[in-house]
Amino acid sequence: MEQGESAAQSSERRAPALRPDLQYRRLAANHVFLHHPGVAGQILDQRAVAALQCCRGQSMDELLPEVRRAMDYDCTEAELQEFLDRAATWGVFEGVPKTSPRVRLFDPDPALGLLTQKCRWLFTPRAVGALFGLLALGLAELLWVWPRFVSEVTRACAGYPVISILLFYFCFMPVGLLHELAHGLVARWFGGDVVEVGLRKDTANLYVLTNMATLRSARRRILYFAGGAFLDMFIFFALVNIWMIWPNYVTLMFLLPQALFVLQFSYAMEEGSDLSKMVSEWTKVGESRGRWAFLKEFFVRDRGRVAEPERRVRAAIYLSTIALQAVAFAWLLWSFRQPATVLLDPGGWTLWGEIAFLPPLLYLAYRVLRYTFMNWRAMFRVPAAKPAPAAGQ
Repeated sequence: MEQGESAAQSSERRAPALRPDLQYRRLAANHVFLHHPGVAGQILDQRAVAALQCCRGQSMDELLPEVRRAMDYDCTEAELQEFLDRAATWGVFEGVPKTSPRVRLFDPDPALGLLTQKCRWLFTPRAVGALFGLLALGLAELLWVWPRFVSEVTRACAGYPVISILLFYFCFMPVGLLHELAHGLVARWFGGDVVEVGLRKDTANLYVLTNMATLRSARRRILYFAGGAFLDMFIFFALVNIWMIWPNYVTLMFLLPQALFVLQFSYAMEEGSDLSKMVSEWTKVGESRGRWAFLKEFFVRDRGRVAEPERRVRAAIYLSTIALQAVAFAWLLWSFRQPATVLLDPGGWTLWGEIAFLPPLLYLAYRVLRYTFMNWRAMFRVPAAKPAPAAGQ
């Protein structure tokens, strides 16, 4: 029994072996892009790469001193094991399959490098001011034709309910890609590297893998997070005008998700959003798991104390965005108060031949559809039967 336990412990303490076919690309600020077609690429500090390269299948007792020498850091066994467990999900070890949901699509760095060289005017205060002007102009134009927009959206939902939900997602994908590339463009301007555009299979969200080590100041990080929002301003203005010039179902379905996003969600400051990260950098106050969690701490836990000026600023920003979002949501519900009549069975063979559908619920239907599509295996997986207890237990 003791021999069996010692063998199991020895197996658990054995370090994995690094794949020999990995590719290494040197980046700015002493970082390395570790990649391979079958691996979830990573941007790592050179010391972390040196630690991985020590992995040859030896025991943990043998590996730990090598890693300490390679990293010039007296790491603990627990720290090393945590790092190896995380690296195992990337698929960088022999015989260990990748479990990371990230899938590489392409390398955007050459195109972004060309843009930073040829379009330097994009990174000027005048360009930023022009983008805010385009956002204001796009909003004014949409409000000018708002009754027509509401009517066309209602008609589209009534005539093509299923395809509208699908297009709500697929028409938003290229906009999401451009949004992420705008972040990368700002990082590239500050000397960073943008090495990968990919897709997360668990959320169906696009991502951009960027070396942010060059974004050392809060100002640079704020501009990096703002890059996506700046491009959203231009895209919104462009889509409004494209629909007004060529009003049809396709141009409407490209405009609809972007319009709802700008009117309802772009300033919502949910946890992990770009705007929330910008405020965190500005006020030096963390997100606290989203707006409501922060406000609960501010008004309940900190009641009776004198709050720091930064926390008061963040609380005021959160309250103003909540109020603005509530007003916009009420206005959207009022605008679409006349539901679209969706025919479930035009032939009249069922008792439920038609239903009333509110067009703003397209966003909710889109979120449900996306979650179902990305998690259908887990939803329909039959739980494994628990083994019967042994006799005497």
